[in-house]
Amino acid sequence: MKNKKVFFCSAFKYVVPADYERWFEELAAACWHPVKIGQWSSVVMRFEKSEPKKYRYVVDMQPVLKKDYKQTYEEFGWEYVGQMASAHVWRMLYTDERPESFSDAPSREARNKRFIGAISVSFAIFLIAAIACVAGARFSDLASSERLQFSIAAALFFLLAILLGFVMSKVKKNIDR
Repeated sequence: MKNKKVFFCSAFKYVVPADYERWFEELAAACWHPVKIGQWSSVVMRFEKSEPKKYRYVVDMQPVLKKDYKQTYEEFGWEYVGQMASAHVWRMLYTDERPESFSDAPSREARNKRFIGAISVSFAIFLIAAIACVAGARFSDLASSERLQFSIAAALFFLLAILLGFVMSKVKKNIDR
């Protein structure tokens, strides 16, 4: 029986924060717990098998941490699991009622707006890169193989921008979850 499991691109599959939190919680109930959440965990995340636990997970986007951010969560009994880029992952063990971190609609909306803001920065970067590659391929004096490379890069950047646009719209549709 395997005691380790690896998931690829989980953050891209569960783009709405509430969906990602539920995914973590379902895995914990099925005996799977993250080994370490770090910068590359949105691409590759490792889990180890142990006893099932009833955890409430919270994924919170905080591009700039306030001085007392971590301390505040910890004072309310949350355990810091790790950070993927600007997304901080917290969990709390519970038995009866599922604890809430974002207990009202305005706080959930604010959290989701922070996600949209962070994603929109990446969207803009990929869109600008795609436009720059198209301009480089179209208006510069390059060999045909170099134009092809610029065109392929532009296509990839446009695809990533489209994907990020889809993610932003999905989070926006679920802004109050």
